[in-house]
Amino acid sequence: MTAWRRLTQLQQDLLVAAVVAVVWFVGLGVIDNSWLRPQNPMVSAVTGIFLIATIAFGRRSPRTTLITVAILYPLVYAAVGTGLAAQLGLTMFGQPRIADAALQSEIHLAPLLVAGYIAASSGVRRLVSGFFAMGSLAALMIGLPTVVAFVLGHVDRAVLYGKRYAALPRDLQSLYSYIDVSLFVFAEALICGMVLLGADARRRRKSVAVLEQRNAELVRLRAAAAERAAVAERTRIARDLHDVISHHVSAVVIRAQAADRVADQRPEVLREAIRWIIASGKEALTAMRETVRVLNAEPGTEPTDSGGGTAPVPDLADVARMGERLKAVGIDVAMFLPTRQRQLTTATDLTAVRIIQEALTNVMVHAKATAARVTWQSSPQGELLTIDDNGSGGPPPVNVLETARRSDSGRGNGLIGMRERATAVGGTLAVAAGPLGGWRVQAWLPPQN
Repeated sequence: MTAWRRLTQLQQDLLVAAVVAVVWFVGLGVIDNSWLRPQNPMVSAVTGIFLIATIAFGRRSPRTTLITVAILYPLVYAAVGTGLAAQLGLTMFGQPRIADAALQSEIHLAPLLVAGYIAASSGVRRLVSGFFAMGSLAALMIGLPTVVAFVLGHVDRAVLYGKRYAALPRDLQSLYSYIDVSLFVFAEALICGMVLLGADARRRRKSVAVLEQRNAELVRLRAAAAERAAVAERTRIARDLHDVISHHVSAVVIRAQAADRVADQRPEVLREAIRWIIASGKEALTAMRETVRVLNAEPGTEPTDSGGGTAPVPDLADVARMGERLKAVGIDVAMFLPTRQRQLTTATDLTAVRIIQEALTNVMVHAKATAARVTWQSSPQGELLTIDDNGSGGPPPVNVLETARRSDSGRGNGLIGMRERATAVGGTLAVAAGPLGGWRVQAWLPPQN
């Protein structure tokens, strides 16, 4: 089947035509010496030639093939079958044996049936295909008596074989009695059915082609959607890693620098800082493992706390520990969190935690602040987050969010990440001067079920 599909349409048609030619003419040779031998074998040979030509070139030139077969086949069939060819000097068809004044065999309808089917299935209109194929049959069955009458009026009676041929009437009106009306009606209905069948085959091929095109488009869209989902997932993981690493590692670095400055005068502070750094480092490693574990999860794995596809959900206690981490490095943080104990499960809650974490990291690394305040107000209208600091750097520049750019050094990534997180859940983020003298980062996140 694969080798067949690699062939061109013309190669396929020629191959089928060759097989039909072998079967047709071998069959004629087999029955030539039997009682099945037709009265005029050359008529069957002509039928085979037209059938083979129709199969070979019908799909390549459907309209031309249909018209050619419809016009020439009745003429050649009548000329060979009634002896007219010999009367015209075409002795290649042998002696002019007038077989009959009607169609010799129903199988001789094959060229017209195949021509009508191929033409309709190749795009020729059904009306045109039916007109030429059915018209050709009418010409063949009505024209045969006319040709016989012409031959009988001019042929030498000595060439007629048998009493049957000698008894054929010479007048045209009598010869028309040889037309088998039931066969004629049946053959016309058969040709009409073949034309309709060919048109239906074309319709089904077009439907299959449309379905294949739509399927290919769906596959392309699915691949594009999967790519977008992969990009979004990589972006989310990159944000989480950025938040976790920058928050924990920044705290560790600042605590280590502070301990180094007093290590000689106060060794106990150094030991305490080392213990804290060890604990914070373990927390950072755990948080990173939980974030990266999503990448190693098997497809279709259900989220669980011990081996699923997502990291454990943080709670308000984790948010409070962020403030404690800043206090450990010398920044007095006041936390005003929702009073009710609840599990942070929605995308809005998780976004709020990450925004607070990133804002506190910026306070710790960039603000040079000694105090900060975190306020999380939760209401049916949404979540309002406010992070203030007293950093000595002064108020933020105008339109700082619009001018922030990502860089290889990491500067600007925090502000952009917070804005993208808020926008992803339908919220907003604003940065302005705060009441404590430094920056104020304020985010509003809509409620989410």
